[in-house]
Amino acid sequence: MRRAAATLALASIAAAAPSWSAEPGHEPGSTFRDCDDCPAMVVVPAGVFVMGTPGAAAARGAAAAEGETTVVTISRAFALGRREVSRGEYARFISDSGHEPQAGCRVWDPGLERFSDDSRRSWQDAGPGDDGPATCVSFADAIAYVQWLAAKTGARYRLPSEAEWEYAARAGSRALRPWGDAAEDGCGAANTYDLVAAARFRLGWPETRCRDGYGELAPVGQFAANAFGLQDMIGNAREWVQDCATGSYVGRPRDARAWEWIGGCGERIQRGGSWLSPPEESRSAARAAAPGGERAADAGFRVARDLEKRAREER
Repeated sequence: MRRAAATLALASIAAAAPSWSAEPGHEPGSTFRDCDDCPAMVVVPAGVFVMGTPGAAAARGAAAAEGETTVVTISRAFALGRREVSRGEYARFISDSGHEPQAGCRVWDPGLERFSDDSRRSWQDAGPGDDGPATCVSFADAIAYVQWLAAKTGARYRLPSEAEWEYAARAGSRALRPWGDAAEDGCGAANTYDLVAAARFRLGWPETRCRDGYGELAPVGQFAANAFGLQDMIGNAREWVQDCATGSYVGRPRDARAWEWIGGCGERIQRGGSWLSPPEESRSAARAAAPGGERAADAGFRVARDLEKRAREER
């Protein structure tokens, strides 16, 4: 019933959704880079979608908000990284900017057979080399990267808002996942806790009953893109977004803006799940939260970019 109501609400306002043309050469679906070392970007079209999952099971913490569906209008096209920021891209930022991330990262301890904080580990240790996603990255580290990228290019780079992230992940789909409702149909599209990972890491939760070919982090861009041309939106590495963590969607913006508090927030939202996420967490609307200073071997980010500034300059 709630799903039907949300669908009717979406249909009733779709015709009235604001339309906006992306800057010349940046039409929806096109890809670009602002510099040789910059992430590849995909132009995401404007649109309207139902944020959350109608009838979602009751949950605690950040996950509790998912059942409070709300219609969100993305009034203007924006650009989003085609893939998660890679370790090689992050290394160039570290070299060029002089940014010094704090040491320490939550990693798998083979002796204890669990994840634990290791003060000796850093972003340089996690993943499959420079082609892997940049992980062991805090929210502040991700912000430092987008600020450096904005200064380097003169473009308005930033982290995506939670609403933009879910809209882009869905890519027009109303199913639980970009490829459909069934988790086991997505092993060609996402690196999650599958049969390969479960054989290597016994984590105590269900695995997706298929094989995606990777037992842990995969190089970025190894899986099929969604309908917007974006890769790794589900799985591989959890992704920081700009929003403060909330246990409810009541009062949140109905547009593309991030939801933040005056004075900041202790926890931030992460989206998409990772290579160790069970099926329940590997969905377009699933949400998690983490302290802004946390660094984990399965958590990274991708960048967003406004397309408005340059368009104004050309007028």
